[in-house]
Amino acid sequence: MDGAAERPLVGLFGAFDTGELGEVALRRVLELELSRRRPDIALIPLAPFGAERPIPGDEGRPAQPLPPTATDPLGVDALIISGDVLGDNEDWAARYPAPGEEMADRGVSTLALTGTRGGRAAAPAVTWFAVGPVAESAEVGGLAGKAVWARYPATQELLGGTAVQSGDPLLLSGRLFSADGLRRRADLLRICGALPTGRRIVIETAPSLAASGSGEGLVDAVSAALRADPKLSAVVLRLDPTRRLGDSMTQMPGLIAERVHQLPAWVGLDDIAAAMSGSAAVVATSPAGAHLAASLGVPVAVIDTGLGDRFESAITVLTGDLLSAIRQLLAAKHPVTIDKAIQTLDGAFAELAERLPRGAASPRGAGDADPVVSALTILQQRLVDERTALQAELSRLQSELDHLRASPEHRIARPIRDGYRRWQRRRT
Repeated sequence: MDGAAERPLVGLFGAFDTGELGEVALRRVLELELSRRRPDIALIPLAPFGAERPIPGDEGRPAQPLPPTATDPLGVDALIISGDVLGDNEDWAARYPAPGEEMADRGVSTLALTGTRGGRAAAPAVTWFAVGPVAESAEVGGLAGKAVWARYPATQELLGGTAVQSGDPLLLSGRLFSADGLRRRADLLRICGALPTGRRIVIETAPSLAASGSGEGLVDAVSAALRADPKLSAVVLRLDPTRRLGDSMTQMPGLIAERVHQLPAWVGLDDIAAAMSGSAAVVATSPAGAHLAASLGVPVAVIDTGLGDRFESAITVLTGDLLSAIRQLLAAKHPVTIDKAIQTLDGAFAELAERLPRGAASPRGAGDADPVVSALTILQQRLVDERTALQAELSRLQSELDHLRASPEHRIARPIRDGYRRWQRRRT
């Protein structure tokens, strides 16, 4: 009997294929925290489409897709459903975008809300860990009596107080990065002209910022801060960089605009962390951005966009006079205190790890599977991984080239280089 065949297979289901880097961070935190506590298990990330629709944010490691038919089994010994997944098929479809019928065919919302496929349990053990609603109107009656940890206090109330509070795992995302790795990433971003030298404030933008009406006030406040400190620069980023959205933060007046740097669309989670790490302050608009910054030990505050109940309570929500609030944030020298939240998360992860099975639900010997089919499956997965990694690398190189062509240094040097070449041709 193959010893590896006795390892329990644990599926991690979430919205890991939307292109949002906050979901990438959630998956990586779950994998890190569970693997170091239970090295005897095999973790399998699952998402509605996964490898069928590769995205740059999956870092060349796409999640496995759900079977296209809602009655097909998942083939795991335990299933963990995590993230903002509580919603119907239309709520899920809006995140991709994709037709709601396609979500229904795969049984996405049924799995997320009840843990079942085709009327049967999706796995012998199903647990909801750090879950939250996709939409505020989510129907969560199917979770009554289930093993549920809530991501936000409001979710705990939505579930009638029956869920255990876990907190947001992204508050542990600082453990994903080494200081040396962040330094090297920051150096790469500076070479590409995406990250300035010296003191910087990081601004996270999102569609909710424009919808809240706080965008213009934030632009004015950041412009005033840049005028007050000639050595200060601003770095604007998004956690869904591949989506083309209007961005008012790039519309700074006059010479101030030269000190506003937009992170390019090819950035990944490590680049976002490198930009935040070592900054003077971070102004976030999403819980993912705020909690990532807090985990990196950076002073952080959030713009009120109607999501105040999803942020860690120790993080300040900016309201009213944004100018004075930004000044106070830049003057702060101490990061947000999240020790209590980290202690709660560590306890929740420890209990979750203890609940996972110690052995496979059914023996999986070498003769149980067709070796030819298994080899083809492995080869197909490797081809998908290689293609995704190559696409991401090509996109990164093209973005770097476009950025260099549009840089002030290139515009200045090009006439000089062309003139030198003409002079050489006249000499010969």
